[in-house]
Amino acid sequence: MSAPTPLQRITRLGLILMMGVSMSACSSDQKWKEEVQLSDGQVIVVERELITESGGDEWALNRSGSKPKEYRLRFEYPEGSGKLIEWKSIKKSPQTWPELPLILDVENGKPIVFSNSYNLVGCQIYIKYIYLAGGWIEEPLPPQFEKRTTNLMIFSNKDGLSLINLETKRKKNSDVRAQDFKQVGPKHPYCR
Repeated sequence: MSAPTPLQRITRLGLILMMGVSMSACSSDQKWKEEVQLSDGQVIVVERELITESGGDEWALNRSGSKPKEYRLRFEYPEGSGKLIEWKSIKKSPQTWPELPLILDVENGKPIVFSNSYNLVGCQIYIKYIYLAGGWIEEPLPPQFEKRTTNLMIFSNKDGLSLINLETKRKKNSDVRAQDFKQVGPKHPYCR
C-alpha cells in the first residue's frame, strides 16, 4: 500500500475536522443552577441538567439537530446535610419526549416532584413522585387534586445563564409557549 498523497492527507484532515465540528454542534446539553421557592416560602438552589440526543421531529423548530432526552434535578435535602438527592425523568411521551419536571417541593418532610409526561391540546398527564427510602416512588394522582403553581423553570436554559434567580425564572415562564405548563392540576385527565 502506498503512502497517502498530500492532497489525500488534507482531504482526510478536512473530513475529520468537519465531523468534529458537526458532532459538537449537535450536542446541546445544558447545565444550570436555579432558585426554587418551596410552598413553605424557603428558597433552595437546585442543579438542573438537560441531556439531549440527536434527531427528532423538533429539528424543524430549533435547527439544533438534537432533542431532549432526559431532565435531571439535584438538590441538597435537608439543607445543610450535605446529602444530594437526584431526580431523573424516566417516562416518555408517545413522541419520545421525556417527562418535564414542573414542581419540586417538600410534603410531610419528604421531597416531591410533579412532572408532565404528555401534552396534547387539552390533555395533560401529571405524575407525582415522592422520595422515600433513598428512591423515587410514583404516587397515583386522583382525577381531581389541589392546583399547584409551577416553581421550576419550564423548558430549558437557552441563554446559558449559570444561575437563574426567581425573578428571571418568572419572566421566562411567562412566555406564551409555556402557558400549558404554568400549573399542575386541578384535573388529571386520562387521555385515551
